[in-house]
Amino acid sequence: MGTKSFKTLEYFEYKSRFGPTDRLGGSNMHRIIYAILLSLTVVLAGCSSMVRSGKHVRVTSSDTLESLAKAYGTDAASLRGANQGRLPAVGQLYFVPQARGILGRKVAAVHDENITEAYLNSGEFVWPVPSSRRISSGYGKRWGRHHEGIDIPGRIGTSIVAASDGKVIYSGSGVGGYGNITVILHDNGYHTVYAHAKENLTVAGQRVYKGQVIARLGQTGRSTGPHLHFEIRKNSKPLNPTSVLAMEGVRH
Repeated sequence: MGTKSFKTLEYFEYKSRFGPTDRLGGSNMHRIIYAILLSLTVVLAGCSSMVRSGKHVRVTSSDTLESLAKAYGTDAASLRGANQGRLPAVGQLYFVPQARGILGRKVAAVHDENITEAYLNSGEFVWPVPSSRRISSGYGKRWGRHHEGIDIPGRIGTSIVAASDGKVIYSGSGVGGYGNITVILHDNGYHTVYAHAKENLTVAGQRVYKGQVIARLGQTGRSTGPHLHFEIRKNSKPLNPTSVLAMEGVRH
């Protein structure tokens, strides 16, 4: 990774040291996102590489994305991601990842029964914690500040997935009170933010697909309990995630 990328990370560390970190305040995140957007041209040309390990299988008439994922112990989104977003078609060879790594780090490849084909087709932006359909803190005014996302509670270690196809532009823990945080750039000026994870499972520059497991839910950083702090922004401006996400079955 180039010198400019390291300078970008230093900028993040500077903001985390001298900016407000005791609340998820709007002004702090605005500066963070602005720095991310400035660094896009550098990060997207980063040095990450994907190590493909697995095998090709011939798709039969009885095979579906879900049945293949279950048979080979992975999840539907990871399987789709390993095939550049293609769905299995009868007669074609389909790549099945069995031990994937990025720069020596293992990427989640566990079967998650909550990630189904119907779930992946539920909307442009899918719900980011498939096993939890509850909002513990909504978008808007909170504790005298503007909460620019939503909080989704869940068990520590629960899967956090990419809400839509995109490219990871930040994955780390150098942003103040946000703990382990992932930021994904999507088409049409959108990007999504996933904070307080127990563990990030991606690196900057990595292409990810809707429903792919990108992190494990946790309570790192300044957090009162295990949850995902989730944001959707367009052209750096925060949107109420509930106006964009697939919300079927969500309680708030």
